[in-house]
Amino acid sequence: MELRTLRYFTTVVREGSITAAAKSLHVTQPTLSRQLAALEDELGHALYQRNRKGIELTEHGVILRRYAESILALADKAEEEIALPTHSIAGKVHIAAGETQAMELVAEAMRRTQALYPGITFELYSGTSADLMDNFVRGFYDFFLECEVRSHVDMHTMRLPHTDTWGILTRRDGPLARLDSVAPEDLVGQPLISSRQGVKVGVLGQWLGDLADEMDVRATYNLPLNAKFLVRAGLGSALTYRGLFETNEMSDLAFVPLSPTLESAQGIVWRKTLPTRQAQAFLDALKGACAEAEREGARGYRAPC
Repeated sequence: MELRTLRYFTTVVREGSITAAAKSLHVTQPTLSRQLAALEDELGHALYQRNRKGIELTEHGVILRRYAESILALADKAEEEIALPTHSIAGKVHIAAGETQAMELVAEAMRRTQALYPGITFELYSGTSADLMDNFVRGFYDFFLECEVRSHVDMHTMRLPHTDTWGILTRRDGPLARLDSVAPEDLVGQPLISSRQGVKVGVLGQWLGDLADEMDVRATYNLPLNAKFLVRAGLGSALTYRGLFETNEMSDLAFVPLSPTLESAQGIVWRKTLPTRQAQAFLDALKGACAEAEREGARGYRAPC
């Protein structure tokens, strides 16, 4: 199975038809069809079916697409890094991140890096920690900004001088908005929106204790931004971090902190293998930004463990 053939296959999937893919790849349609037929013969399964709208992947085609995209992404990343001049500090730094105000430190480190090395660019991938960790382990990202950071085998971890405070994002005209803080018993009987990890695990599950089973979760979200629209529509109140949304007096939404106070520590994770020159430049800038933040009174900076 060659990389070229996998590129042909993923291009056909992206373009939606053999004709469009052949045009995009600058090959003839018969050539492309022969390559795909040979790939099917090699794998022993049909990968797609033609219909009036173009092509539709078979079950095996869906599986191959997932692996092909991963293989090609890693191949492109390797080629990109190897192609850099020996003494050059340039290229891409790939950062995966959950949604947290700790991104302010990461953004400052990115700014400092580019000020010193204009040839360095960044690719940012957002999602939940659970979703991003799998691709991080497989090598897609150089760094992972993990919410509720923890130690990992064969990885460096650096806690950032930032903690996020949990609370409820709710409509300003709702009953929870009238409270100064929200205790676990205040949430019983209230429609809730939680992250996809749910309310029974992690620090949130510990905070709720035995009442976790009594929570009325109406919807779950992947990224908090989407949860905001559900709250605004009246579907429920969202459990999330402070500071991700505008909740001033002019807003129709309010943020109410949890009681007892619940906080999550955030940190950067990277593999113990030798980082690229551009990744090391970013890491140095991040350590500098963290040290400066610590001197200014922020809490929690620790050396890599």
